[in-house]
Amino acid sequence: MKKVSRLVRQRRSFQLISVRTNDRRGKATPTAFRYPERVHKKRSGIQAMMSMTATSTVHATHPITERVRKHKDGSVLLSIAEDRICKLNGIGALTWMVLEDIPVSLTLDEIIGALEERFEAINAEGELRYEVSHEQLRHDTSRFLEKMVSMRLLQVSRNSRGLEFYSINEDVSGTTTSPDAPLGIGTDREDGCENIDLSWRETLGAFVGLLTFDVLLRCAGFRYLIKKVESWPTAEPRSTDREICRRVRAMVDRAQMYYPKKAMCLQHSAVVTCLLRRRGVPAEMVLGAQEFPPKAHAWAEVLNQVVSDSPGVKTKYRELKRL
Repeated sequence: MKKVSRLVRQRRSFQLISVRTNDRRGKATPTAFRYPERVHKKRSGIQAMMSMTATSTVHATHPITERVRKHKDGSVLLSIAEDRICKLNGIGALTWMVLEDIPVSLTLDEIIGALEERFEAINAEGELRYEVSHEQLRHDTSRFLEKMVSMRLLQVSRNSRGLEFYSINEDVSGTTTSPDAPLGIGTDREDGCENIDLSWRETLGAFVGLLTFDVLLRCAGFRYLIKKVESWPTAEPRSTDREICRRVRAMVDRAQMYYPKKAMCLQHSAVVTCLLRRRGVPAEMVLGAQEFPPKAHAWAEVLNQVVSDSPGVKTKYRELKRL
């Protein structure tokens, strides 16, 4: 095997860190979507060892290498049904890309074959180099897939001959498919809402919204809250008036001042999204994650413009799901 620098040697092929946004009974307060961003400190997962080397050479523009480089620190997976956020390392993210890119169920051999083709293509582009034996790749990929199935991130089906086929569960999304943030987005600028005069009815309405989604999250769980926001209708007539967006955000920000505990970003963005839709604004709630260190966040957008947070969230976090 080619000798490479210790600084770029990767011995762990797959690493998975799993955190729950809630427990099964819905009693624990979800901590993956704190406001501002927070994430569980408890970690559990697997570390499958693999003899692999990666070397970096002169930087150039190559499509496959650039995509791998973008996720060199790994990727984050969100399972709404399981209330779970998982962190994969770089090689795990590459395997997940294979499953995302091929829109059919794959066997273990097909996944391994696709990975080997990716390694060859990356090596040919010359920026990075991956070396691994077929036997080691098969062993570690098999363990990785088994773990993904046990965590219900992947589903497995069998044909009449007993051959297993793997595919991604419908409610699972990853940062490997998130779009890049548009160029020119500021990191600090945001519309000022502090000087908006609000009535007590507006503040009370936002307060009730925070309380409602807090109760939903605790009693019904993360999945129910997501479905509630996803199905919330947008009233007619439609509008994208920026002043409405500023006013609604000011309402929720003001209500948070009186709320007995610190609201999570998930709770805040859900209320902003639904209040805007009630006023005819086609708002979307976006769930995102930072890949390294792993952090989750949520915010509201109107026409791809952030309305509940700083515009900089689109550069700090990769999109997981848009509701």
